[in-house]
Amino acid sequence: MTAELAADFLVDVVGRLSPDSDPAPIRAMVGRACGGQLKARAPDGRRACGLTASGVPFEASVSGGRGNLTPAIRYTTETATQETEFGTRVAAQRDAIRDLVAWLPGGGQTVTDMLWSFISALYPEPATLTGRYRSATWIGVVQDISAPHHAIRLKVYGFPHIVPGALTRLCSEWPGFAGLVSLPEDEKLFEQAFLALEVDADGGVHHKVYLRARRYDVAVPMLLIRYFGDPAWQLLSELVRCGADAAELHQHRYFVCCARGAGEPVFTLHMGAGRREDLTGLARELASRHHGTTHGVDTLARAAESSGAGWRYSAIGLGFSNTHGIDKLNVYGTPFWNAA
Repeated sequence: MTAELAADFLVDVVGRLSPDSDPAPIRAMVGRACGGQLKARAPDGRRACGLTASGVPFEASVSGGRGNLTPAIRYTTETATQETEFGTRVAAQRDAIRDLVAWLPGGGQTVTDMLWSFISALYPEPATLTGRYRSATWIGVVQDISAPHHAIRLKVYGFPHIVPGALTRLCSEWPGFAGLVSLPEDEKLFEQAFLALEVDADGGVHHKVYLRARRYDVAVPMLLIRYFGDPAWQLLSELVRCGADAAELHQHRYFVCCARGAGEPVFTLHMGAGRREDLTGLARELASRHHGTTHGVDTLARAAESSGAGWRYSAIGLGFSNTHGIDKLNVYGTPFWNAA
């Protein structure tokens, strides 16, 4: 997969959702975010990135909730995945973040410094880390399809397991991370997966902690409910209501996101596609209920097909707030070109 193919795909998606959109900023932003390279394999033959099962550092999604599709295109990617030195990758990713901040209304050196500080808290001395660590950061971009000349959200993901104590260091600088997740000290089935700091066009800052289930285990759904209570129960029940097999819920990868911005904390449950599983039916049923239409999720697949790519829905994310209940649906996937 090349950056040009990814840009073509995103332009097609946006064109189907808003025919008069200007493709130039979409191409420019995704090209900068991924650094112009989207190879699935690193120079040593291993997966270039852990974002997708194939190793391609690119995943797209649509979002919405409470009966409405959000008019935006979303994607996550990583730059400098062909660099073999961890410190070199971090430096390149810092540069990409600085350039992307320029597309954020109100973005400037203050925002750049904040996101750079987030990376420094995760990796205090990146040059001392070995190349065996694959990803350093992922970059998430959201562009409004009616005004694609600007980003409306930028998110930087990092990984707490690379340098121990990452969450403690972050909490000392950003209290918004503190207390987002609480698990028993002897918990063996769930672990911290990644952390994220997100900024939006209105100047909002969002702190996010992601957990993941370490393995496919019949106890995972039960433990989700034990640790996260009624929100987890409602979200799992909604997945079953819309077509997931209740007896096979444990045959999925689960990620939990606990987030805090200016308002109340938000809980999101992400369910990944199981082995050889097609999430199309589930994604469309959920979209009908929570986006009020399947247009967004169908557009992703149709844009891939029109460019000669395959498409697989990789994950579904349902969000819950105390005020509105189930109020968000994200549907994720990746186009793939077999010959690319």
